[in-house]
Amino acid sequence: MKKILKILLIEDSKSYAQGMQLLLAQHPLINTVQHVDNYKATLSLLKEEDIDIIILDLNFETNAFDGFIIAKKVKQLYPKIKIMILTQHTRQIHYNRLFNECNVDAYLDKQLGVEETYEAIGVIMQGGKYVDDNIKQMLEIEKWMQASKREQEVIVELIKGFTQKEIADVLCISPKTVEVHLRNLYDKFNVKNAPELVSKYIRYKNANRENVEESTAPFKSIE
Repeated sequence: MKKILKILLIEDSKSYAQGMQLLLAQHPLINTVQHVDNYKATLSLLKEEDIDIIILDLNFETNAFDGFIIAKKVKQLYPKIKIMILTQHTRQIHYNRLFNECNVDAYLDKQLGVEETYEAIGVIMQGGKYVDDNIKQMLEIEKWMQASKREQEVIVELIKGFTQKEIADVLCISPKTVEVHLRNLYDKFNVKNAPELVSKYIRYKNANRENVEESTAPFKSIE
């Protein structure tokens, strides 16, 4: 099988980039994997080289640029290049901006194995879009962030095994108010009962990553 694909990896962690280069080079269709670590180097290389796929992180250790800026600029200048986001940062607002504004082709969790990266490469080279299952789950459970503080307090007590009356006593509210909060939560998260609600809450707690928003770049514009 002929190796035909040229990959550009945009990543400011040298150790991670070196590991990814070695793994990507094993793909049967990948010919070359080049690496840059910033906005200017990306645009400079693209003027000289024909690239098929860019693999891009979102967050960089600078306020001057981020993955959104790079992706949007690349798509403006080179719309045929496929862009795959490989990152630890997962938010619904990120998803919307990446696909609607930046027109990226794939969104993957950086913690996944290389096999799923290979799968995404196959999908996007055939003209499809790819979002891995981890990202999909993270986007779903982000709905928990929309729950009110009181609703979250009710869930925390519920997971301890407390009854509605016991939850009411702990939170100093009436059992009827607890019932209303639970009914709202069932509707909001599309569950039928307390065990389903607790199950979803546990998945949220296990998958949620703390302080993502604080570490995300400020998304400034660059002309």
